[in-house]
Amino acid sequence: MEILSLMKEGDLLALVREPENEYDSQAIALHWQGKKIGFIPQATNEMLSYLLDADALSLFAVITHLEKNAKPWENLAIAIYFIQEAKNELPAHAYYLTRIEAPHYRTLKNGKSKKEKIGNTKAQPMVNIFDTPDRVINLDTIPDDFPDAKRYFETYSENHSISLNLPGRYVVVKDDGIYSFMYEISEEVKTIESAEGKTFYEFFIA
Repeated sequence: MEILSLMKEGDLLALVREPENEYDSQAIALHWQGKKIGFIPQATNEMLSYLLDADALSLFAVITHLEKNAKPWENLAIAIYFIQEAKNELPAHAYYLTRIEAPHYRTLKNGKSKKEKIGNTKAQPMVNIFDTPDRVINLDTIPDDFPDAKRYFETYSENHSISLNLPGRYVVVKDDGIYSFMYEISEEVKTIESAEGKTFYEFFIA
């Protein structure tokens, strides 16, 4: 908080691996001008940690949004890039891979609360589905109109698949750009329950 007033959008951040971190062996710290200011969220650091350890790509981070009035864990939003010569143009329907999402500042009280239809129950605040890691989608329900989205999930389903004793192939939707994309194209978000009685939020695409 002491250096927040010195930061600005567009500032570069260094990605520093902390394999000996006592809480997460895949931890990636964020450094601004040599000072550690936080970490990549654990829910999204797995693949990045592999890339950094293998030195496979030159990765760098940039501050994309700065909100000093939010709580500390929402002050900064960042984007992570790698530099590589473009051989082919990105398909138009794959725009979600490169666009920058505006953050949802859940700690700011602005008098508005977006509602979501959760199954047949009373609408719940959006914060419920943005704050839980228990979000899933059935791969078999992704329409052919979104081939890159389906290919994305099929590629990473090995690490993020989940068995819910329901028809279809379910994968966990991690909190990253693809999550925001699925949230936007979903007709509604429903609740489903596993055999163990745990509740999951399912992106439902009509």
